[in-house]
Amino acid sequence: MARLRPAGRGGGGNVLFARQFVYRGNMMGLAGRSADKFPARRGGWCAAITVALLIAGCTPDNPGNEDTANSEEPPRQFNVVEPIGQRSPYGNYLAGRFAERQKDFAQAAAALGRALDDFPDNAGLLRRTFYLSLEAGQNDTALRMARKLEKSGAKISTAQLLLAAESVKNDNFAGALQQLESMEREDLARYSVPLALAWAHAGAKETAGAIAALAPLDKESGFETLRYLHEAFINDFTGQAGPAEAAYRAALGDDPTLGANRVISAYGAFLERQDRASVAAGLYDGFTGADMDGLLFEIARERMAAGRKPEPRIGSAADGMAEGFFDIASILPKERASEIILIYCRLALYLRPDFPLAQLLLADIYEGYGRYEEAAEIHRGIDPSGAYGWAARLRLADELYDLDDVEGAIELLSQMADERPDRSDALVRLGNILRYQERFAESVAAYDQAVERIGEIIGDNWTILYSRGISLEQSDQWERAEKDFLRALELEPDQPFVLNYLGYSWVEKGKNLVEAREMLERAVAQRQDDGYIVDSMGWALYKLGEYEDAVVYLERAVALRPQDPVINDHLGDAYWRVGRQDEARIQWSRVSGLGPDDELRVQIQQKLKQGLPAANPGGENG
Repeated sequence: MARLRPAGRGGGGNVLFARQFVYRGNMMGLAGRSADKFPARRGGWCAAITVALLIAGCTPDNPGNEDTANSEEPPRQFNVVEPIGQRSPYGNYLAGRFAERQKDFAQAAAALGRALDDFPDNAGLLRRTFYLSLEAGQNDTALRMARKLEKSGAKISTAQLLLAAESVKNDNFAGALQQLESMEREDLARYSVPLALAWAHAGAKETAGAIAALAPLDKESGFETLRYLHEAFINDFTGQAGPAEAAYRAALGDDPTLGANRVISAYGAFLERQDRASVAAGLYDGFTGADMDGLLFEIARERMAAGRKPEPRIGSAADGMAEGFFDIASILPKERASEIILIYCRLALYLRPDFPLAQLLLADIYEGYGRYEEAAEIHRGIDPSGAYGWAARLRLADELYDLDDVEGAIELLSQMADERPDRSDALVRLGNILRYQERFAESVAAYDQAVERIGEIIGDNWTILYSRGISLEQSDQWERAEKDFLRALELEPDQPFVLNYLGYSWVEKGKNLVEAREMLERAVAQRQDDGYIVDSMGWALYKLGEYEDAVVYLERAVALRPQDPVINDHLGDAYWRVGRQDEARIQWSRVSGLGPDDELRVQIQQKLKQGLPAANPGGENG
C-alpha cells in the first residue's frame, strides 16, 4: 500500500489519491449545473452571447471610463492622505473593495453604501454600490439606487431592467413597457429587452404584441430555441393552446431526443395539462438513468402514475420574465461572466423567489467563488421534495464537506441513499467523501452498494470503478482493486488517471514493470503538466534502474509540485543514485518542512544519516 500523507480538505490523504482524478466537479457530479442549457446544435446562441460579452468588455453594462467598478483608484473626491478611521469615507471605500474581491457582496455593498452617504453625488460609486446591492440580493436597496441612477440621467441597462421588473411584479405593465421601450439595445440588452418587453405585453394580455416583441431575436443567429420557447410560454400563459403547442414543437426541432430537457420538461407538462399524458410519457421515456435528466423525468412519470397534473410553469408575467433572465444567465460562460450570471439570476429571483433553476445556478456561482456558506444557504431554500430538490441536496452535501461538516455531509447522503433505493448518485458521493477522509473500508461499502444499484457497468461508470479501486487498494484489497482498474481501462482505455494509478501501483509492487512503464508513458503524454503523473513516470524509471532518465522526470515533477513531500523525496533518491549525494541530502532536508507523514519522516531521518543502500543490479526491484 502506498505511503500516506496528511489528509487535506477535499484532497484526500495519500500519495496515490493525489494521482487520481481529483477534479471533484467530475468525480462528485455536477448535479444539474449544466442540466438546463440548450443543446449543442443550437450553438449559435451561445456564440452570439459570447461575442456580445467581448464587445461589452464582460460587464453588465458598458459604463465607460468614468466607472469605478473595475478601477483600482478611489473616487476622486476622496482625500487619499486623510487618516483612515473606522468611519472615514476612504476607509469604507477600501473595506468595500476588499470585501468585493472576497466576493462578500453584502459586506461590500454595506461599506460602499457608507462611503456613498458621504459622497452621494459620486456617479461611479453609486453605480458600483447598485451592482453590489443587486448581487447581494438586497433588492430594496438596489431599487432605491436604481431610481437614483434614473433620476441622474444615467442609462444603466441593469438598473432599467430592475425597475421594469418591479413594475411587472406590481402588475404595472404600462410602466414596464414605457421603461423598456426607452432602453438602448446594446450588448446583452439586445437579448434581455425583447424578452422583457414580450412579458410586459403578455401581462397586459396583449398576446400579439408579446409575440411581436420577440421578433428582434429572429435576427440573432442561433436564438431559434429561445425565441420559440418563449413564444410557447406566452401562448400557454394566455390560454392559446394550439399556438403554444406549435411553438413548443418548433423549439424541440426535428428530433425531440436532441432537445434540451428544459424544453422537453415544459412541453411535456403542457401536454399533461391538456390531458395528453401518453404523449408526454413518450417524450419522457427518452430520458432514464442516474443523471439529473433521468431523475427530472422520473419524477414526472411518478406524477403521472399518481394521476396528478403539474401546475402551470408560468403563473404570471413576472414568472415569464424571470424565465427570460434565467435563460440569458444559463448560457453565459462562467469563467468570463460569473458576475453577469449572478446579476441575471438575481433579477430572475427578484421576480420569482421560488425558482429552483435560478437558485441552483446562483449557488453554483457562489460555490465557484469559494463562498460555500452562501451556496449552502441557497440550496437549503430549494424545496427538497420538488423536481430539483434532489440536485440541491447533493450539492448541499458537497458544501457541507467544504465547510468541514463532514459528518453532516455523510448523514445527508446516507439519508438520501435510503430515500431512493433505485439511485446510485448519493452513494457515489458518500463513497467519495469517505475516501477523502481515508475511511477506506466504509468507502468501499458505499461504492459496492452503488455498483449493485447501477447493475451493468458501462460508459462513464468507469469513474466509480476507479474510485472504488483506490479505496480497495488503500484497504489492502489489491486483487479486487486491480480488477476494478483493469475494467475501468476496458471502458476508457486511454484514461490518464487510471493509467497512472494502476501503472504506479504496479511499479510500487514491483510487478508488470514493462506494462506499467507503457501505461505511464501514455498517461504522461496526455498530462505533461500534471506533477503527480510526471512523478509516477520518473519513479517508474527509478525502479527500473534508469536513474539518469528518472532525474529528468522527477526534476520536472518537483517544479510542477514543489510543495509535495513524496515527490521531493523521490528526487532526492534519484540524485543519490546518480552520485549527486549533496543535492540528495538537500532535497531530503526540504521534505521535513513539507508536512510528511510519520512513516516518511522516519525514512527521511534515516536517509540523512545513512544515505541509501547500494542499488540492486536490476534496479530497485531487481
